[in-house]
Amino acid sequence: MEIFPRRQIEFRLILTALSCILFSLPFIVTGKALIVIPFVFAGGGLYYFVFYYPKYLKRRGISKNPLTDEDRKILSEWVSFYTSLSNEDKHTYEADLAIFLSEHTITGIDDVEITRKIELLVAATAIRLIFKRPEWEYRDFGDILIYPGGFRTDGSYSTDLKGTDTAAAGLVHSAGNVILSLPHLLRGFQHDNDGYNVGYHEFAHILDGYHPDGVPSELSLGAYRPWVEVMQAEFEKVHSGRSILRQYAGTNPAEFFACSVEAFFEKPLEMKKRAPDLYKQLSEFFNQNPLS
Repeated sequence: MEIFPRRQIEFRLILTALSCILFSLPFIVTGKALIVIPFVFAGGGLYYFVFYYPKYLKRRGISKNPLTDEDRKILSEWVSFYTSLSNEDKHTYEADLAIFLSEHTITGIDDVEITRKIELLVAATAIRLIFKRPEWEYRDFGDILIYPGGFRTDGSYSTDLKGTDTAAAGLVHSAGNVILSLPHLLRGFQHDNDGYNVGYHEFAHILDGYHPDGVPSELSLGAYRPWVEVMQAEFEKVHSGRSILRQYAGTNPAEFFACSVEAFFEKPLEMKKRAPDLYKQLSEFFNQNPLS
């Protein structure tokens, strides 16, 4: 994510000023209630300088010294991707993690204590996806809820699994919250080459847009048709048992995309060998090559 996107900030300032001018035009033309105009611009200024601009000033401050030595120790022990980065990329990654954590709330459910390790691992899964796309921002998605284990999928989201044979490890709630099972989150880092990472999976759903359909909202117009063609071809392989992706990817296009993201980051060599077109599309989309 961009720490201080100057062009975006300047554009928002111009847009705010133009909105104030347009809203004031009826009063200027009619010459009536001119006293309203200063309040219009005051409102625009309040929005920009109180609610919008400070967000990026805060990011700039955080990026100067984003993490502690203890944070870095946790990342070195748990996140293999972090240890593979150059010093320059490490600083960018650390800043992204710290900014993400400053802008999102992580809450423990059923007595789960949110430790610094949990915070860093949650952020690590989210940032891995957008690391080489600084222009990308996750949409507002509410809180991140950490459950003590699997939970029901019957709408209650209860951790009481008596009487049910199935349990979810993660979910993006229709109301916006992201739910992650703590044991599954940890497992994703303890076994980071098996194609299963609940954090990658759920944050991929966030990238997929407000109405997940397997075609992420950040996909460029020129990449739309090639992606759909590759997705359809691999989707058929999933159903015939010939795909690198697990069977759950065949549930629907949204789950196909999320499972593809897991495999791309966790089993890149196997994906490149068995599904080269899928690997190419995801590599271009994320601007990353996990094999490098």
